[in-house]
Amino acid sequence: MSKWTDEWNKLPYEIRHIGSMCGAEMRINQLEMEKDRLKRRYDQSLKEINEHIKNLEDWITREG
Repeated sequence: MSKWTDEWNKLPYEIRHIGSMCGAEMRINQLEMEKDRLKRRYDQSLKEINEHIKNLEDWITREG
């Protein structure tokens, strides 16, 4: 075990529980931010693909 693990295990259960809950909340926040970042990127990619499809359809219509 690492030095920090040993120190953590020496803490009273109540303190470790509070620390674990804080850590879990922080991880949820990080995951929510990552989810939002991925959603924005997905939406941007989808918009770019749809614009490309429209440009191709317009070109086919003009040239057809």
